[in-house]
Amino acid sequence: MPLAISLIAPSSFTAPDAVERGIRGLEALGVTVRQPQPLQRPDRYLAGSRDWRLAQLHAAYADPETRAVWAVRGGYGAAQLVDAIDWARLGRHPKPLIGYSDVTALLHQCHRHGLPAIHGPVVKAAGGLLDGDAAAQAILRRQLKETLALIEGPTPLDYPLEPHGEAPTRLQGPVVGGNLATLASLVGTPAAFTAPPGALVILEDVGDPYYRLERALWQLVHAGALARAAAVCLGTFEGCTPYGDTPLEAIVAETLAPLGLPLYAGLPVGHGLHNRPWRYGATGRIEGNRLTIGP
Repeated sequence: MPLAISLIAPSSFTAPDAVERGIRGLEALGVTVRQPQPLQRPDRYLAGSRDWRLAQLHAAYADPETRAVWAVRGGYGAAQLVDAIDWARLGRHPKPLIGYSDVTALLHQCHRHGLPAIHGPVVKAAGGLLDGDAAAQAILRRQLKETLALIEGPTPLDYPLEPHGEAPTRLQGPVVGGNLATLASLVGTPAAFTAPPGALVILEDVGDPYYRLERALWQLVHAGALARAAAVCLGTFEGCTPYGDTPLEAIVAETLAPLGLPLYAGLPVGHGLHNRPWRYGATGRIEGNRLTIGP
């Protein structure tokens, strides 16, 4: 029986043709996609009003025929839903929420409330399977198939990474994090991100100059969000512009220095072509130049 998923639009508005292409891409992988009609009721730059998007989220979890709730895209707006979500209602039909970028706000809250979550490609990305460069299609297909495997069960996955400076070659802890700008924007709110004890915190971002990345990280560090973490692991920072020749890893290491946190880089996670999925809150094990996330 084909795997069925519920589509939601919790953040920004998405062009209907991009949504349709994403659905066709998932269907090409054998996925049955269920979506509300209409999926979007544009409100400014959002996919719909707060109440509309909230009702859509609740309805997606209530659908007994679907195995996961999959966000069509990120952008902005997911954090607006957090304080009104009926978590007990979602818990009656627990299923993983999938997405990244702005959806980071919901992934972390799912983890806090004991619900599964997967940091991975949004539905819109699946449209890339329909045409374009064959090599890029192969990478995307692998990432989407890994995501489908994570929906089916706690499959362990292995990722490359590189220690930066003095960093332990062996480390273990729960894997959390996501989009840096989104996490920083939650500081001081009831939905604020706080890394659990011993956590391996993955960070990624897109399109920001390095000074904005440093500002966001400084905010997390001095708000205490990383005080109990064991390490920070950098994903991709697609389209982020440097200042001079100082590498981003050096800026991050300097900002993390008050905490004494080891730093790793090179994870294929983020807004670029390489965005491999991982189970939010699962145990991660660093051994040499590899990170394994699994049961």
